[in-house]
Amino acid sequence: MGAVMQVRQIVLGFVAVSMLAGCSSFTESRQVDYQAGAVKVPPLEVPPDLIAPETDQRFTIPGTDGEKVASYSEYSKQKTEQPCLAPEVAPAVKSAPVPVARLQEGDGAKNILIAEPFDRSWRKIGLALDRARIKVKDKDRSKGIYFVSVVNESDKSTRSDYQVVVRETKAGSETAVVNADGKGDAGAEKLVETLFRNLEEKARR
Repeated sequence: MGAVMQVRQIVLGFVAVSMLAGCSSFTESRQVDYQAGAVKVPPLEVPPDLIAPETDQRFTIPGTDGEKVASYSEYSKQKTEQPCLAPEVAPAVKSAPVPVARLQEGDGAKNILIAEPFDRSWRKIGLALDRARIKVKDKDRSKGIYFVSVVNESDKSTRSDYQVVVRETKAGSETAVVNADGKGDAGAEKLVETLFRNLEEKARR
């Protein structure tokens, strides 16, 4: 029995050694040489249009020590040291005032053109008569007529009657003066000039 056990152990040991040798040879046969099958590839080249351009230096803030870029604290210090100047404002151009009243002459007679509607022109003419101290005997607003009496220059004891007529036009209102007969004369022309001067005096005030 002892001999049989020894033989069995020897056989088992031989089998075990054979199996280990087989596994080792199998493992060695499965190893792959990757370096041997590697293919050499040329290095990658960056296309010219993908090369990053050089950064623009126009907006670089130079430092006080000559460096290329200043720190935020240094930049803030420079801003506080520099006084804030208000932008220059162009002086306003003053346009010439447009005259409200204009003295014009047509068909041998003078009249006053006021660039305002009838109601305002009617009131302005009434104020001008008052400033000129011309006596208003009566008035008819519906017809736009002031009935006035003026002292004659040649004879201070006499007076002449005139009608100051205010009519609305497309350009505003027109004021004319006629005598009691509804015609123009030297006295009517002078009264128109007097009214115009008093309108201008009010405008200057």
